[in-house]
Amino acid sequence: MGSARNLSRRLSIYYSLLSIQKILNRSKSRILGALLKYGYSKFTLEILEYCDFKDLIKREQYYINLLKPEYNIMKIAGSRLGSGHTEETRAKMSILRTGKKHSEETKAKMSSARSKEKNPMFRIPRPEGAGKPNQSVLIIDLEKNIETKYDSIKEAALAIGINPAIISVYFRNNQQKPYKKRYIFKRCSSS
Repeated sequence: MGSARNLSRRLSIYYSLLSIQKILNRSKSRILGALLKYGYSKFTLEILEYCDFKDLIKREQYYINLLKPEYNIMKIAGSRLGSGHTEETRAKMSILRTGKKHSEETKAKMSSARSKEKNPMFRIPRPEGAGKPNQSVLIIDLEKNIETKYDSIKEAALAIGINPAIISVYFRNNQQKPYKKRYIFKRCSSS
């Protein structure tokens, strides 16, 4: 199961043994490994739906929930949840980053890109009643039987050691099941 903004690119990867082998040389992919192992004749490729780009993740999640595809390791569309790096990969990434520093020119470009003047929302007043930009979150820990309120999604995610996007996707998809069979996330007023 997957969604693609550029369908021809996605198909060119699936139908190129060279592309598949290059990807598998640097990372794992259940579907690409299975294509090599069992051959194309054992699989069917179907386009389930064409939709607007803005609806892509929502529609992918719909089909993941409906079809429960065997080769998907990620159960939440648009999330890397379930695809963590191995200890070996994390060690290699750490070694590659060691001693790397940005040049002064790069630092200046990054600083310039973050400047208020380049932000399209700079000096545009927020609508009345918009409130704080942060979304207060209540986390219910079923294992410890405690509830904790956090001022933002980022703060809540940091407290339990997950990516903030996981909570955002949980809210966006109106998830009801506890995350990792342990945590329930609820939006709450920030007062």
